[in-house]
Amino acid sequence: MLRPTIAQDALAWSNRGDRSALERLLLAYPAISSISATAAIALARATRSPLEEATGLPLSRDPREGDAFALWRSAAREARANREPRALELLFESVDRDAPPFSAPALREVVPPSTLPPDPPQPVPTPNRPFSASALNMFVDCRRRWFYRYVCDPIDEPNAPAASYGTAFHAALERFHSEFARPSAALRTEMQQRLDALVVDAFERARPTFDTVVEVELQKQRARRTALRYIDWLCERAEQLPFEVIGIERRVAPTIGDRQFVGFIDRIDRFERDGSLAVIDYKTGSIAESAKEYRERVRRFEDFQLPFYYWSQQLAGESVSRLALVPLKDHTVPVTPIELEVVSATAPSRDNGARGTISILDLERARDRMVELADEICSERIDAFRASTDPESCAYCIYTLACRARPQPEPERFSR
Repeated sequence: MLRPTIAQDALAWSNRGDRSALERLLLAYPAISSISATAAIALARATRSPLEEATGLPLSRDPREGDAFALWRSAAREARANREPRALELLFESVDRDAPPFSAPALREVVPPSTLPPDPPQPVPTPNRPFSASALNMFVDCRRRWFYRYVCDPIDEPNAPAASYGTAFHAALERFHSEFARPSAALRTEMQQRLDALVVDAFERARPTFDTVVEVELQKQRARRTALRYIDWLCERAEQLPFEVIGIERRVAPTIGDRQFVGFIDRIDRFERDGSLAVIDYKTGSIAESAKEYRERVRRFEDFQLPFYYWSQQLAGESVSRLALVPLKDHTVPVTPIELEVVSATAPSRDNGARGTISILDLERARDRMVELADEICSERIDAFRASTDPESCAYCIYTLACRARPQPEPERFSR
């Protein structure tokens, strides 16, 4: 009799094409070792190729495992084609009933642990490269993921639809603001038409990064509708606080403390009123819902993006008066940036939904914490890169199969 989890995964794959269920079925198949199965899954993810169409097991040289994988692959394709899990169920039942026909060979001898001296402890070498705010954010969120990404660097992270959407939209806005450095309500129609054309062109150029034609068309239409709302916000902003766009995708590489940092600022505006700057970061994913929420994330040292951009301009001799996150994800609501006005250390916090304040003291503390984290990473004092305790951190992590310390997700609950 099949284990309930195997039966559920077989049903999820055959009915819905659930890729995670298919990966679990390969890992649960007794005729293939977990090492070979994990390598096949990692390769399929890295190359963005269907696991059920893979030609073989990348790390296995045992022909019996190869034959077993061919049987599994055939059963997976048949189950999905017929929308019926029976082929996979029969495959697992045959292995459960009889001895596995292609099980991995057992080790002929086991070397006693006492014969091999333990390796002397050595510090983990860290990459000799400038630090970025996104890397520090990842280090704070999950040190284990940071270790895999920046120290091991085992595989390239595949493009996700959300990442492709963001890259294309950013490219369109970069070209748009190179043409419209001084937006105004008088240019509304012209700006709408031009940005729409640039969005269409950017998504056509990004077409190879999407999995399907339907997906690229849906994301393109979403971006076009969001672009209209972006122009509405731009005109309103220009009327309230006239500005000029002076920087687009500007590379910054300041030295903070004794550490070199690097990053790219999406947009920098200079206000005509007093010559101060607004540093703007486009966001095509989820962001804080209020200025207060984002400020608290900065205070808890969970997000260094805008503080880093602030200091990169301050150290360049500029005066930054505002920091903003511009959401470009939801085309059904107006574009309402999360905007923080920089105030003195003694000024009380003010919040009004998406608008609020952040004190220079909060930004100084964030700057000092960035340097502390960079010093810790470079000190080679870290003996273990612990995993996050928040299951949400694992939602989009490509290293979950290799992470034994990852937190278990909360069980799904159903109610009437």
